[in-house]
Amino acid sequence: MIQFKNFSASFGGRKILQELTFSLPANSITSIIGASGSGKTTLLRALCRMNDRIENFRVGGSILVDGMDVCRPDTDVYALRRKVGLIFQKPCVFPKSIIDNVVFGIREKITKKDYPDLAEKVLREVFLWEEVKDRLEEKATTLSQGQQQRLTLARTLAVEPEVLLMDEPTSSLDPKSTAAIEKLVQSLKNRHTILWVTHQHDQAQSIADRVLVIEKGQVLPLSAPIVRLVKPFTKAG
Repeated sequence: MIQFKNFSASFGGRKILQELTFSLPANSITSIIGASGSGKTTLLRALCRMNDRIENFRVGGSILVDGMDVCRPDTDVYALRRKVGLIFQKPCVFPKSIIDNVVFGIREKITKKDYPDLAEKVLREVFLWEEVKDRLEEKATTLSQGQQQRLTLARTLAVEPEVLLMDEPTSSLDPKSTAAIEKLVQSLKNRHTILWVTHQHDQAQSIADRVLVIEKGQVLPLSAPIVRLVKPFTKAG
């Protein structure tokens, strides 16, 4: 589903990621771990072209998502972001109603009468429907942080992406909300390919099918202790 081929990324003259070559299968969860500054978030953001407007950001090599090279300058970024959705570290809700948040990315492609059915569908998928079904017109900012993070995931799922990128999605949440998000993500992998960045090694091992370890911009060898406990990621070539 996702292939990195000699992929490098740099800011100015400083290389963040160096000639990464590996592939990840569809319908799986891959945890990405590594020290702060090792390039984890840069890797996620490169997958959906979120680094494009950063001054002096450069890439080399290629990243293929379902056969599409996302690094090509002529890539349709809007089409890419319908295929690849990014969930940020802190919940990102708009100062609108809960239902308006859900349909935000798809509202121009469906009629207003279809909003309620779509909202119920994706809110059920993120186990949020029973908690908010009687308050859909309330501001999303009235929800708890854990609820807001599930709402942002529902908004992303409404666009029907094939790939979900999750950048430390539970780092600001309490243990109960963290467990809910972890359970939710595991339920989604039958229909999505998921990359999950985390600093927590225990979390990486418990939720993922494989763990990718980045250190100094490179993937550690499979002999690294953290990888022995999980299925290895697939090496390209």
